Amino acid sequence: MAVSRSRLRRLFPRRVAIVCAVLLVAEGVGLAMLVRDVREPRPHGAPGAVVAPAIVAQALAAQVNALPGHPLEAIASDDRAAAIDDVRHGVTVGATLVDLTTTQDQLVLNSSTDDRLARAVRDQVEAIERSHGRTLSVRYVSVSPVDDHVVRRLAVGFGALGFLLAVLLSLRFGPVARTLRLGTRRILVVSAVSLAAGYVAAIVLPGVSGLDTATQLRLAGVLGLTAVVAGVLTLALEGVAGFGGLGLSAAFYLVVATPQLLGTDPRLLPEPWPILAVWTAPGASVEALSAIAMYGGTGVRLPLLVLAVWLLAAILGLVVSRRERARERVAPDAGLDEPLLLHPPLTPAVRHGRLVRWRWRVAVVVLPAAVAAFALVSFVPRDAVADAAAVASQASESQCVSTGQVRSVADLNRIARTVRGGPEFEGGDVGADTELQDGRRIMVFGDTLRSPSFSGQRFVRNSMLVFDEQCIQAIVPEDHGALIPDRPSALSTGRVGYWPMSAVTVTHPGYDLVVVTCQRVRSTGEDDGLGFENLGPAVAVFVVPRGETPQLVGMRDVGPDSADITRPAWGAAAVIDDGWLYLYGTANPDQDYVFGFSLRVARVRPDDVLRPSAWEYWSGSDWVGDPDQSQELIPADGGTSQTLSVFSDGEHWHALSKRNEFLGSDVVVWSAPDPWGPFDGGRTVAALPSDAAEGRLRYMPLAHPDLLPEPGTVVVSYSQNRTDIGEVVEDPTRYRPRFLRVDLP
Repeated sequence: MAVSRSRLRRLFPRRVAIVCAVLLVAEGVGLAMLVRDVREPRPHGAPGAVVAPAIVAQALAAQVNALPGHPLEAIASDDRAAAIDDVRHGVTVGATLVDLTTTQDQLVLNSSTDDRLARAVRDQVEAIERSHGRTLSVRYVSVSPVDDHVVRRLAVGFGALGFLLAVLLSLRFGPVARTLRLGTRRILVVSAVSLAAGYVAAIVLPGVSGLDTATQLRLAGVLGLTAVVAGVLTLALEGVAGFGGLGLSAAFYLVVATPQLLGTDPRLLPEPWPILAVWTAPGASVEALSAIAMYGGTGVRLPLLVLAVWLLAAILGLVVSRRERARERVAPDAGLDEPLLLHPPLTPAVRHGRLVRWRWRVAVVVLPAAVAAFALVSFVPRDAVADAAAVASQASESQCVSTGQVRSVADLNRIARTVRGGPEFEGGDVGADTELQDGRRIMVFGDTLRSPSFSGQRFVRNSMLVFDEQCIQAIVPEDHGALIPDRPSALSTGRVGYWPMSAVTVTHPGYDLVVVTCQRVRSTGEDDGLGFENLGPAVAVFVVPRGETPQLVGMRDVGPDSADITRPAWGAAAVIDDGWLYLYGTANPDQDYVFGFSLRVARVRPDDVLRPSAWEYWSGSDWVGDPDQSQELIPADGGTSQTLSVFSDGEHWHALSKRNEFLGSDVVVWSAPDPWGPFDGGRTVAALPSDAAEGRLRYMPLAHPDLLPEPGTVVVSYSQNRTDIGEVVEDPTRYRPRFLRVDLP
């Protein structure tokens, strides 16, 4: 019995047994924790594409990527064919094709993908679609009849084959080759048997036998490589730990092959599996086999390099361990504690010291080399995805409030004075508008009062009304707050809201994109709580399918929060002409007795409006990328209000505003031959004084050139308010824009 125990301890030393036991226990605990995730699959960073017009796709992708737990990794794309091809070749798991002309979108999945992963991705996308009031259909594409389960079984089987070959060689010839020639022979035997088995499997096994000859040969090569890597890694561990290396290899393989043993995609498992899987030998084998058998070879480069690094590291370990063992004169076939001494017997302490030294020297050579190789491979790019960048809440329309026919400016004022509206809107200022392709008109308002009976926020920084020929409807977000939601302030406590300044429509077949430029606003707490300061501009984008409710799909602050009024507020006016969106910026020099604002202009293609880096600025002679080089079109002394209108009458361009902001009294039109000027000195077209003695404020005139158009004239709205806020609360119709018609110069 004593001899038997002694031999067992030589073949499988205690320290190795402890390490193997720890690894196996960790494997058991890990599997137990992962069972729930497999039964209730939830993706983790599953790559996919959102296919829509660029500006919509970028906004939706950003919202998807902000979901808690990061279940999906969305990439924006405006190329439908390329996005579907990415799914077909496994570059992405799925592609959501957004059809803004209807309320139904399509999810494209690969039929070869793990069905649990596909189902989990579909469930996530359906939840997102429901939050937007949309539905989803599913379509499957593929380039191969092979499915994910076949590939995983092959990877596990050929990994086990390599391990088994190493075991047979070790039992027959000992755990360590005595010479370099014998060691090379072992590797060649493992390689030959592995490649032959891979070729047979690729030809005869159900599920892959129907592939074309070229694909079968490539598949056979990867199957053989899978077995070779597993076998040589086992031999390398034996070279360091003797027969105990078999146990280490088995335990290590069980741990790193968890996704394959569970038969599921690692992207359904919690971290760190989705990230680490491809860097393990079993995970890289699955990736390479999937690329060849399921996706036509796309994405095979990186996993093959990972397998190559594992193989080279194992071979390096074999070579170095043999050299260091020889230097310390340790028997080639010794167990962990059985050195062969060519001199008189040494004490146990000396023997143990020699073992520790040569094994550390093996680790010092092999591990840094392997880490460096993996680091180098990590820079190899994956196959690129075709690209164009908490899910937004679903806004809805309120009850339609009848307005009667609108045929004149008098009708507009009648509506403003007498139509009480629903509880969602009682009064507001600004009233910038834009017309939709279905004939409806959108008006956006700043600080908005709602009825005490309204179930939600009573006062909001912005709101939206939709007008058709007979009625008005308020657009109310799901949380019953501001349509463009507030955000925390970066400068202090409190919230930052968004005041609309202008609105334009970008028309597409079946839907419109409405770009609303805004001013970021923060309350200062002064003037009985009514004080505020402007912190810079922002851009919001709404999508409006024909006849449907506007939905916020994108939001971007332009520049950091700053109360510096000398910085241009881009978007104070906006207009589209000849494929360009012109965004006018206003700034005050912050000098004594200068009450007006200067005017500058930027331009951008409408689909790039959420990318300020794509904006260009008029320098006086050319369009440049530096906003600091923008040229004043109208000076601040005697200049415009902070918010104004710019429009064309077909022959000239006009900027309409109140000169010198609140302290002015004249509505002035400045004219120019082009959107970028040069503008003349301006002509007064109407009087709009405020009356502080009576507590009446009149400000922010805005032009509406496509509202009740008549040649040579334009309809103008202006905001009004009272110095006594109690009067507005008592009668909110006093806090609504009024209208007049003015003659153009």
